[in-house]
Amino acid sequence: MPLKRVEFISYGNDTQCEQTQKFIVEAGIILDIRDIGKTPLSEREIDRLIGHFNLQHFLNPLSEAYKKHGLDKQLPEREEIIKLIAEDHTLLRRPIIRTGRLVTVGCDKKSISDMLQLNANGNGNKPSGHERKSQKGHSRVSASAAK
Repeated sequence: MPLKRVEFISYGNDTQCEQTQKFIVEAGIILDIRDIGKTPLSEREIDRLIGHFNLQHFLNPLSEAYKKHGLDKQLPEREEIIKLIAEDHTLLRRPIIRTGRLVTVGCDKKSISDMLQLNANGNGNKPSGHERKSQKGHSRVSASAAK
């Protein structure tokens, strides 16, 4: 069985993201890591990453820029949010894990395991088929959620 490869988007040093990265690697998944603190996403890349998913899944409400731009009160149009994210990457919740048409945002190992078809212990076998809701503050979105 060929190894799975996923895109892992994060920024800076963060213990939770490092633990999530380690969890995925130990499961035998190959990561294409992009530190957007060093190599920022363009507006076009952000638009493609978010696709037709709800923008709120990707926003980091703990970012100082979130309140600074009034996003806690009202979200502007999609194009404006994408522009703000391109200017300040801390507005993105991290990490973002993408494989094919599936995207998981946040450090919830259960959601990541479901998306990557890992057992709860992290190995590469398929899950039992039941899914649990992710922990508060973490989002798992899929292509079917965008319809």
